[in-house]
Amino acid sequence: MLAKDVQIGSTYQCRVGDRLALVKVVSDRGGSGRRFTCLTQDTARTIKASAAKLRPIPGSDAAEAERVRLIKAAARRAAANAPRPWSLPDGLEMTYRIAVPVHGMIGAVGRLPVMNFTSTDAEGVARVVDRMHCAEPVMAVCRRIRRALSAKWQWRTIPAELRRSILLEGIGRHSMNRRLYRAVMGHAPLPSERMVAEAVGLACGLGPMPR
Repeated sequence: MLAKDVQIGSTYQCRVGDRLALVKVVSDRGGSGRRFTCLTQDTARTIKASAAKLRPIPGSDAAEAERVRLIKAAARRAAANAPRPWSLPDGLEMTYRIAVPVHGMIGAVGRLPVMNFTSTDAEGVARVVDRMHCAEPVMAVCRRIRRALSAKWQWRTIPAELRRSILLEGIGRHSMNRRLYRAVMGHAPLPSERMVAEAVGLACGLGPMPR
């Protein structure tokens, strides 16, 4: 709950140890975080609790008001964090280059140009790819990159040349990780846990894993 919604003399639910107890708010202790002095109804024990720990009694008007408040707060957070249309940062100009194949991963990339991007963007792509198992296929890499970018930007608003450049950068990083694995371990990467689980699922007739 919010501190301003807590009423002195009212009864609320509060987690006390490993149980959920009914407590009566006796006084406001003030200070940062707004802590309250409460009296448990079953053991008559005095405890200190913050507003965040107090919960309205289910079925009460306060519980309904708290439910509505939480729904509105979640909607505001979702709106604030929703993917937004991509836009070119101020002061930057779009420059292009010819795409080149990624050795061992993609042999043909076509003649369409790709957009150059900064080293900071390349580091962001590398962070996404480096968390993947190096045995994962190319399409899994592309899906992971798209999912990561779609959390911030609307994918379709990103220029096609930049999308291709980002995906090629990620595939190139994945190829480098494979070569590093092979150089260190002396053999090709073993299948990841996801790949093994999907193979077992296909063998059992369960179909592919959710993407």
